[in-house]
Amino acid sequence: MSSEIRMNIIFIHRRLRKPVTLQLQGRAWWLLMIPLLALPVMGAAVAYWWERHEVTVHPALVVTTANSDAGNQLRAMSQRMAELQAHITRLDALGQHLAESNNLKSKEFDFQKKPMGGEATPALTVISSQTALQMRLQDLSTEVDDREAQLTALDSVLQGKQHTPQVLLSNSPLRGGEETSPFGYRVDPFNGRISFHPGIDFAGPEGSGIYATASGVVTWAGPRTGYGNMVEINHGNGLYTHYAHCSSVTVHQGDVVSTGQLIAHIGSTGRSTGPHLHYEVLENGVPVNPATFLALNH
Repeated sequence: MSSEIRMNIIFIHRRLRKPVTLQLQGRAWWLLMIPLLALPVMGAAVAYWWERHEVTVHPALVVTTANSDAGNQLRAMSQRMAELQAHITRLDALGQHLAESNNLKSKEFDFQKKPMGGEATPALTVISSQTALQMRLQDLSTEVDDREAQLTALDSVLQGKQHTPQVLLSNSPLRGGEETSPFGYRVDPFNGRISFHPGIDFAGPEGSGIYATASGVVTWAGPRTGYGNMVEINHGNGLYTHYAHCSSVTVHQGDVVSTGQLIAHIGSTGRSTGPHLHYEVLENGVPVNPATFLALNH
């Protein structure tokens, strides 16, 4: 009896009149089995590749989206940090000026920037950068609170040391100039009606200098309805001065100015009939006669 292996493969199809038999013997049937056995192996390899491919692509998409959101948060926090830093700088300038001008040497009123340093570190990752910004924002908020507490204490001390308003504003806003309209009721130059004039007008050559009558902080520097280009200075204790109808201003809001400092130039902007300075003094929001202060300078 022959030991030769035979394999019969029978094909059945509706279009065939009768079954067709394919007989394989010897090694021939192995040739057919090789591709049949290879198919599962190839399928497993393709599935493994596809799984690896999916893992590589999808996390990248997720990271890209996360980076975009984190970038927006970083920009928002950076902007807020810049605003707080600018606010601290203005508070420092005001506090330092007030402390030095009043000869206050106490460490409680030290507004100088503190020395800092350290070794440079590598660039931070997105996550660590966000955390670092949050920590810095907290530090800046604490610094703002500290500066405000210092200024409150400084204000309390200056209440007993501050000069009277009459002495404080005794400096003249011009180097010369002729008074053309006094403080109080007058005939309005535009409509001829009686109206209240809350300051004093000084005529002068266009472009000549206008000077701060006392030290303080600039709270307005630019156009204002009726006043044209105007500078407003806060001198503390509810005392403000206005310098109006300027051709140009040389200071900015938030600047700390000293007595006699150039702040603007004479012009005819706003509701004006010609080059002049409109000078106002306000105490707690109420206009008072500037001549009361300027008389001490003569």
